[in-house]
Amino acid sequence: MISENFEKSLEGLRELVNTLDEKHLLSYWIKGEYEEAKIHSELAKKAEELGLPPSFVSTLRKLTKEDKERGEGLKRLYLKTYGEEPGEVDITPIEAFSLLRALENPENLEFVFKIIMETGLIAKRLYERLSSITEVAGVRDFYTYLATMEWTHYQRLCGEAGLMGIDIGKMEEGFMKKGLL
Repeated sequence: MISENFEKSLEGLRELVNTLDEKHLLSYWIKGEYEEAKIHSELAKKAEELGLPPSFVSTLRKLTKEDKERGEGLKRLYLKTYGEEPGEVDITPIEAFSLLRALENPENLEFVFKIIMETGLIAKRLYERLSSITEVAGVRDFYTYLATMEWTHYQRLCGEAGLMGIDIGKMEEGFMKKGLL
């Protein structure tokens, strides 16, 4: 169960993000994708050190690669839209904040899968919301694409977790209670 402190911190981050204009919001998500890539990479290393199944390590490496690609895509979109390099936004990326919890107990596969999958669902919901409120067509389309990618990650992780004997149904019940599914 997610702690009350985590939920309060997450809500505080959401409120901060809601104060950003579109330009700074895009910078924020660029930073977030790169931070998420670092954490997935770290999880892959830990999984390998722990001797976890190679397919799980491979999945984490794929997520790392795709996070970097999304960060690069967002950066290209930013450059095209605003004609300058993205600025720094000093707010912890929500996905990274959430995903870091998986490093607390990397040998507990069910815990790691739950955190990674939940984080992806949170990101999917945020990208869908951003897509619905942005006024820049290209940015809206990219947020829709990012939401789709997060759903693809979630589905991939469901398959991997199922192969490892993790009860996906139980996990999804929790996600539904939180309004993520």
